[in-house]
Amino acid sequence: MELVAAASRAMPPWIPPDLVRGTTRAPGEAEMTSSELADIAIEAMRLQNGYARAIDTRDWDLFRALFTPDVVAEYPGMPFAGIEQWLEFFVPFHDDCTWIQHAMTNHVVGVDADGIWATCYGFVEWTMRDRPKLINRSRTLYRDRLIQQNGSWVIARRKCDLLMHQPDAPIPDGITYPSSVLDLADIS
Repeated sequence: MELVAAASRAMPPWIPPDLVRGTTRAPGEAEMTSSELADIAIEAMRLQNGYARAIDTRDWDLFRALFTPDVVAEYPGMPFAGIEQWLEFFVPFHDDCTWIQHAMTNHVVGVDADGIWATCYGFVEWTMRDRPKLINRSRTLYRDRLIQQNGSWVIARRKCDLLMHQPDAPIPDGITYPSSVLDLADIS
């Protein structure tokens, strides 16, 4: 018990102590087993990695399938209410990128009084069409709330926190990047 108590104190505040003890509960439901939570963790990773692939390959149908139609998405200085409002900004912004690459990592999933949550880090790099010799880099923390809709897990709320941003860094001589990531859309 001392080890569990010490681990609970060491966990970040968004990870409920019950998760450390393995007794997670969803609101009004019976105790969730670790196997059930593991299944949800796989779904959360699928959603978060799918988000990265959808943006990188400009697959906006896939993007829509990952979120509820009324998703609430909070990005630094940019709140979006619903998938259509979000895409009204995202599509033109990403169309101005020559290429963009997301790498999602450190996925963590749990249950608290508000339901299922999932977090992960994103490492994002991109170049803009009008500045091909400059690269932008960001490190982000994605905090998602998941729900089941029509038998599938989707993201109902996303909060993106910017941890680091390096805009317009010169690309050193000898470093090359793809002219487009759209070729990556073909998974055959």
